[in-house]
Amino acid sequence: MKKMYFSVDIEASGRSPGKYSMLSIGACVVGDIKTTFYKELKPISNNFMTKAMRIGCLGLKCLEKYKNIERYNPKNENFRPGLILQVLRERGEEQEVVMKEFAEWILKTSKGYQPVIAAAPIIFDGGFITYYFDNYYEGENPFIHSGEDINSMYRGYVKNVNASIKDLNLRNENGLNHNSLEDAIQQAKEFEMVLSLMKN
Repeated sequence: MKKMYFSVDIEASGRSPGKYSMLSIGACVVGDIKTTFYKELKPISNNFMTKAMRIGCLGLKCLEKYKNIERYNPKNENFRPGLILQVLRERGEEQEVVMKEFAEWILKTSKGYQPVIAAAPIIFDGGFITYYFDNYYEGENPFIHSGEDINSMYRGYVKNVNASIKDLNLRNENGLNHNSLEDAIQQAKEFEMVLSLMKN
């Protein structure tokens, strides 16, 4: 069966699933970046790493009304990550609802194809996605055991273990926005170029 790649990016409160929470999921189809999925989730615990929160909270839509308040601004020295988790408890969606909707979107979108998650790095984003499907979804993970690390595929193509998809120079000077959907779209563009290079 022909593969359909889904570029997936997540933002989280820390480095590992279970102990820390997934804050948001962004996904799009590689080769069709207008077909997207985006959700912000309620936290599963009070645990957080301040460094992770300073990155993971930059693109959260639920913080729009708080953007001028120092304690809610990840770039401000007075940033208080616990307040963000409180906002997500109030405005985020339930894990079970999000994972069910995500699974249904993947299966509907990939009908007739094998859905494959693609991320950079797959160990981080894929780890959270697998954990949440395993713990908050009654069905089977639509990606099953599939997954492609975009950087690894690019390194293999250029035969350079130190290469990165950033070398493709498709990003603006500010890099990623850390909104999970916007980053998933950017990642999809880069992966599409990698696949094109590999075909040629």
